[in-house]
Amino acid sequence: MLLSRIPVLDKGYAALISSCNTTQTLRDLEQEFFAGKNTQALRELGVMTVVLKCPLFVQLNLSKFSFRIINVGDNSGSNEVDAFTPNVAQVGAKDRGTSSDIADDISRTTAALLINPRAYQSDGANHFISQILTPINVYTTIIVHGSLKEWIAFAYEQKNVPGPIYAYTMALQQIIDAEWKK
Repeated sequence: MLLSRIPVLDKGYAALISSCNTTQTLRDLEQEFFAGKNTQALRELGVMTVVLKCPLFVQLNLSKFSFRIINVGDNSGSNEVDAFTPNVAQVGAKDRGTSSDIADDISRTTAALLINPRAYQSDGANHFISQILTPINVYTTIIVHGSLKEWIAFAYEQKNVPGPIYAYTMALQQIIDAEWKK
């Protein structure tokens, strides 16, 4: 399946799999059954399915909504785990030197936390138990399905979300705007 991926953060993306009941269909329903009066109820009929490669903290934020989320295993055959590591600008400390130090520390800490599960497993630990220290900045690939109403709530109506989550809301806004013209 060829997906048009929108790059997000350092290693993530958002891509539309399918959408249903887009702009013209909803307008036709509105005109025929609601005499052209704009009704928010029709947003439940528009649905969208996307695939996201995102850090776990984005998946946690998505889980606050009524989405159907399916975790996708890594089919690349690689044992390499990706994790989001903020750059100096994303850290946002008061000065560049401090931001640089923090970004470097996050990178080294993440690398150490990613080594532990493999080491625990090679020592014979249960796979699940070996993963309990996995940091929330580890990337996961998920398929997310939901109504237009929920997508709008996630992408447009959340206030004061952290920058990395905001990056995903912006990518999803692009998809929503392309599928459902205002």
